[in-house]
Amino acid sequence: MSATARNDTVQLLNIAEYLFGYVGLTIFVLGTFGNLTNVVLFTRLESLKTLASSLFLLASFLGSQVVLTTGLLTRVVRGFSGVDPVYTSVVLCKIRWMVRTVGGAVSLTCVCLAAADRYFLSCHNVNRHRWITMKRARWAILISICFWSGVFSTYAIYYTSPTPMSCTIVDPFFSHFAPYFNLFHYSILPLSVLSVFCFLTWQNLGQQLATYLRGGVRLYDQVTRMLIAQSIGILLTSIPNMVWQIYTVSSSSIPKSALRSAQENLVNTICVLVGFSTHAITFYVYLLASSTFRRNIKQIFTRNPIQIAPIANGELGKIQNKDKNIKVTPYTP
Repeated sequence: MSATARNDTVQLLNIAEYLFGYVGLTIFVLGTFGNLTNVVLFTRLESLKTLASSLFLLASFLGSQVVLTTGLLTRVVRGFSGVDPVYTSVVLCKIRWMVRTVGGAVSLTCVCLAAADRYFLSCHNVNRHRWITMKRARWAILISICFWSGVFSTYAIYYTSPTPMSCTIVDPFFSHFAPYFNLFHYSILPLSVLSVFCFLTWQNLGQQLATYLRGGVRLYDQVTRMLIAQSIGILLTSIPNMVWQIYTVSSSSIPKSALRSAQENLVNTICVLVGFSTHAITFYVYLLASSTFRRNIKQIFTRNPIQIAPIANGELGKIQNKDKNIKVTPYTP
C-alpha cells in the first residue's frame, strides 16, 4: 500500500469515528429526550390509556430507548475515546448484541401492531374494531418480548471476544447467516408490514368521514395521523441501511483492499447513524404531524393537558355524513 493510500485509509477511519462521536451523541441526546417525553405523555393522558395502539407505541418508545442506550451510546464513547466499552468484556459484548437487537425488534414489532390496530379501527366493519383489545395488546407485547428474546439469545451465544479488545461472531455458519437474517427481520419484514397497513388505513380514511366527535368538539383521529407519519419516518430512515445491508451481503465474498474497506466503513457509519435515527425521531415526527400533540407538550408539565380524545377500542361509533350534518350512532356490544 502506498503512503497516500495509507493516509487516506487512516483519514477515512478517523472521519467515521468523529461521525459516531458527534453525530451519534446528537442523535442519542435528542432521541433520549424525545422517547422519555413520549413515555411521560402517553402514560399521563387519560384519553390515550384506552387505546391498544397507544400501549403498543409506549412499548415501542421503551424499545427504542434500549436501542439508543445499548447500541449507540457505546459507539459514541468509542468515537470520543477510541475505546468501545463493549470490547473490554465478553459479558458486555454478549449483552450489547442481544439486548440491542431485541430492543429494536420489539420496537418495530409494536409499531407494526399499532399500525394494524389503527387499520382495524378505520374499517367500516365495526366488528373489526374489537379485534385488538387492551388485554390482547398486553399479551401481544409480552409475547413479542419473549419471542425475540428467544430468537436473539443466539447472539449471546455466538458473539464473543476471540482476541483482546474484540467483539465478533466466530462461528463461520452463523457469521454467514446473521447478515441475511438481520436484513429480513430488521428491514424487509417491518417495512413491508408498515407499508401495507399504512396504505390500507389511508385508503379506508379516504372512503369515510375521518372525524370523531366527543363533547361537541370535532377532532381528527390524531393517533392515526401520528402513526402514519411515524411509519413514513421509519421507511425513510430504514431504506439507506437496508440498501447497504443488501450490498454488504452481496459483496461479502469479494476481496477488498484496506482503502476500499475504509471507504465502505465510512458509508456503513452513515447508514448506521441514519438507522439509529429511526429510534430517535418519533417525538419530533409527532410534533410535525399533530397540532394537538404540540398543545399537549406545551401544557402537560404546567397544567391539565388538552386531551387527544380518540375513541376507545370496541367503542367506536358509526359516523355518517348526511346532508352535511354529522350523525353519530354509538356502537353497543
